[in-house]
Amino acid sequence: MRTHASLMVVLIVVLLAASLGGAGVVFSDPLIPGAVVAGKFNYQGRLTSPSGLPLDGVFPMRFQVYDDAAVGVLRWDSGVVNVTVVRGLFNVGLGVNPTDFNGTALWLRLYVNGEWLSPRQELAPVPYALSLRPGAQIRGEPTAWSGWVLNVTMDGAYPQAGAVTGVAATGSAVRGESSGGLGVYGYTQDGYAVYGRDTGTSQARGYGGYFASDNGVGVYGYSAADRYYNNTQAPGVYGRSLNGVGVYGVGETTHEGVRGESVDGQGLHGVSTNDAGVYGYSTNDIGVYGRTGGSTGADAGVYGLAGAGAYGVHGYQSGASSGLGSLGETQGTGAGASGLSSSSGNGTWGYSANGNGLASMTARADNNYGLYTYDNLYSLNIHSFGAAMQVVQNGDQGSLEQGDVVAIAGLGDSPVDGVPLLRVAKASEANSTAVIGVVYSTYAAAWLADPAAVDPTGATGRAEPIPPTGPGPVAPGDYLLIVVRGPCLVKANAAATPIQVGDLLASSSLAGHAARAARVTVDGVQLAIPGTVLAKALAPLAAGQKLVAAYVTLQ
Repeated sequence: MRTHASLMVVLIVVLLAASLGGAGVVFSDPLIPGAVVAGKFNYQGRLTSPSGLPLDGVFPMRFQVYDDAAVGVLRWDSGVVNVTVVRGLFNVGLGVNPTDFNGTALWLRLYVNGEWLSPRQELAPVPYALSLRPGAQIRGEPTAWSGWVLNVTMDGAYPQAGAVTGVAATGSAVRGESSGGLGVYGYTQDGYAVYGRDTGTSQARGYGGYFASDNGVGVYGYSAADRYYNNTQAPGVYGRSLNGVGVYGVGETTHEGVRGESVDGQGLHGVSTNDAGVYGYSTNDIGVYGRTGGSTGADAGVYGLAGAGAYGVHGYQSGASSGLGSLGETQGTGAGASGLSSSSGNGTWGYSANGNGLASMTARADNNYGLYTYDNLYSLNIHSFGAAMQVVQNGDQGSLEQGDVVAIAGLGDSPVDGVPLLRVAKASEANSTAVIGVVYSTYAAAWLADPAAVDPTGATGRAEPIPPTGPGPVAPGDYLLIVVRGPCLVKANAAATPIQVGDLLASSSLAGHAARAARVTVDGVQLAIPGTVLAKALAPLAAGQKLVAAYVTLQ
């Protein structure tokens, strides 16, 4: 008599944990600690006769997986296997292909003792847990626009626990990838949305959090919080270190290791209780680089603020070799470095233990100016290598040039309130008491405009570069520099009397020239006429006219 089999009960469970063993699940491989989960799910059933009596024995069975309830594509086939049935119950592990369990609906077709049972049975969700084994994949549409494909929820209060934990000896324990969204997204109300920690013992080897980008932003931080007493900074990115650097950035090419930008606030703001709020170091380039695209005195590439007795910006050069504690540079018309005091302090203060407290220079060919100020200068002593000069105006009817001896011709219109402006002309009278100096160079009127009247910080600078000075000619009405004390070249005339080194010079009858000063005898002593001496000759001139070196010393 032919035995008719009917499958009365079907239970499908997944081979996931050793705790399932207590439920009577039988596996083909033993469960051992650390073993990889097998690619099987357990199938249990009850086999009875047509009258309902449980069967015993070994029966041929076959299991097939389809992607449709009636037709579809065959995904997997066990082939005919002999299954032991005891008191109607059997248990078999089906070694399916885990990649088939990717979210697509599947059905199981059963063959028992020569008959195919109908209908096919839809696989319950439990076998899809095979997608959690190594190399498996979960794929599908999210539950909603802001939903999820995989959701893990941890209940209870366990501060040290994790809803999702990944462990890896090498590589990534947890990795997120997105072609257009967020690779990893964390959300929290009062804790850490994403928290990383390195507990390794090797110094400088691990990272609590490591983020990298090929073409975008390695780390992006954003905060919409308001500043309150317990969150005074409301930082988008917050870094803290017990003994090292809270936030450390390295630029391996020509770009910034750390870059800060802001629309209305500070692009980069550093605060420290006892050390440096912002510290920059470079082996071969710039430790800290500040830049602003603004165009007003309120804009700053680097801005330092300090309380009483402290330094807003402090530049330090260590070691005995040469170097710069602070360097300011500009490519435009503004100031490379600017110091501004809004009260009674020093706008710029320089101090040195053994060198120059403040040193400055210019690369202009006319040397104007290593140091420029529109205000008074105060000094204990002045050590000069060159000459002292006066800005004057050409009051002559003709041009003036370098070496011309000039005399007072009156006062001009001064660009500076309360400061007279001298007008000069070529000295044309011998031994004139109106002699005032020797022409040195031209002088651009733009130098006389007060730049601080527009911007006291020096950030704006002059509208256009100032042309260099030159030997002349200086047109009538234009400004020029004359030497009033110190060495210079002077037009000398030795037609009447040779000039020797050390001779006193006065104006000559030849316009614009100097000659040996006339002498008078007072109580048997020959003296130069008081008020006529212009200079002392530094080089001889036997005859004729020539530019010679002289030291201007008006007497």
